[in-house]
Amino acid sequence: MIVDVRHRAARVVLLALLLTPSLALRASDASKALDLARQLNEAFVAVADSVSPAVVIIDVAQEPEDVDGDPGQANPWLNLLPKEYRDQFRKELEKRREQRPPDAGEEFNGQGSGMILSKEGDILTNHHVVEGSKRLRVRLKDGRQFDVDVKGTDRDSDLAVLRIQNPPANLPTVRFADSDQVRVGEFAIAIGAPYRLDYSVSYGHVSAKGRSNLMGGMFDQDFIQTDANINPGNSGGPLVDIEGRVIGINSMIRGLNSGIGFAIPSNLAREIATRLIEDGRFVRSWLGLQIDSLRDRASLRKTLADLKEGVVVDAISRNGPASHAEPALKPGDVITSVDGHPVADPAQLRAVVSRKRPGSTVVLDVRRAAESLKVKVQPQALPEAGDRIAGFMPRRPAGDSPEDYGIHVDRLSPEVARKQEVESGVIIQSISPDSPAAGQDLRPGDVVTEVNHQSVESPDQFQEILGEAALSKGILLQVVRDGQPGFRVLKPGKD
Repeated sequence: MIVDVRHRAARVVLLALLLTPSLALRASDASKALDLARQLNEAFVAVADSVSPAVVIIDVAQEPEDVDGDPGQANPWLNLLPKEYRDQFRKELEKRREQRPPDAGEEFNGQGSGMILSKEGDILTNHHVVEGSKRLRVRLKDGRQFDVDVKGTDRDSDLAVLRIQNPPANLPTVRFADSDQVRVGEFAIAIGAPYRLDYSVSYGHVSAKGRSNLMGGMFDQDFIQTDANINPGNSGGPLVDIEGRVIGINSMIRGLNSGIGFAIPSNLAREIATRLIEDGRFVRSWLGLQIDSLRDRASLRKTLADLKEGVVVDAISRNGPASHAEPALKPGDVITSVDGHPVADPAQLRAVVSRKRPGSTVVLDVRRAAESLKVKVQPQALPEAGDRIAGFMPRRPAGDSPEDYGIHVDRLSPEVARKQEVESGVIIQSISPDSPAAGQDLRPGDVVTEVNHQSVESPDQFQEILGEAALSKGILLQVVRDGQPGFRVLKPGKD
């Protein structure tokens, strides 16, 4: 019996010895994992602590008479919400306005976020946050408050720069990252004032880059998508990386609690902000070209077997900047880069050219058959839509082409998109007399959202879809006028 007990004890000791390394290893792994979690936790805390002092809460005041008829105008971010939420908030705002005394004067009835750029008191935010404001005030994390002036705004990029009146000497400022180097999957941290909850911090990831065609009419269409929680009031606030550097400016959401938000890349924002600070405005440039993607030109690609991507010149504006290029550009040329920056489609070329200063010289890398050329051209300030349209030569020979239909369109501005309650489309600028469009109850100001059941996001896409349609079979246009959707059918001749 004693021997049996000893044998059992020996087996227990042996089993313990066999299991001890494994248990020790598991305990060590758990400890290491917990250490990593603690380090990550501290990293998020450090980001919030380091960035928040340079984030500002922007209070927006409008006089009551400026919001008659639509109290939602005092809160521009409402236009980014789904319609049912807009209606709910507008009813609440209308109730508040009715309860205010007649002599109450201005009221801070809107709010957004921003970030301090410089010791001089420059603040970057969204254009829609400050649009239509009568007075602006910013509040810092340490409780200080300052009145601010609008230094400059740019509607097409939805960016604005404010400046603190009599800035103190000890202003904290944000740091910027190179947004071109941001990778999908990285941590992303948003700081702002959603629903008036000041200095709220949420984190997620960079979900995607280069998102475009999100808001009809915005010239700059290159957004970072994130699942960091962004809500009304976050607009204009920073989206930062795990180092606490700004990678984007929070600007839009797609539905509430959807996990889909969008930020303007920091590189674009800094470039535009610098120009707004220096000049008070951002003037875009153009070349005066009608262009298409080489990817969509199968026949031309066959003649340039070694060239996979580029932008095809379809036509050159009669008096546009490109008409003075040296050597001269010709229809059929393929532009592969602008100042060494590769371009694969019209949107990329426009984005690069638009940010060049008017009158500066740019160099285009051009392929003409087997010949490679360096073409110098001086972009000029982008003219009004009507002047741009009038300056172009026909894109294709006369015949069954979009120009013959008589519809001239332009980009849809954010204001018109909000008023018409559409997410995308193009706005009709003019209708040519004695054209197929002239007899179809179409008029300037109408918004075309679809052509033959295909969504339209830009004038180029409108022309492309229209060009592939057959007028003889009838072309169906989905049109919105005064917020009311309808349709028109283009046919040969007039009805």
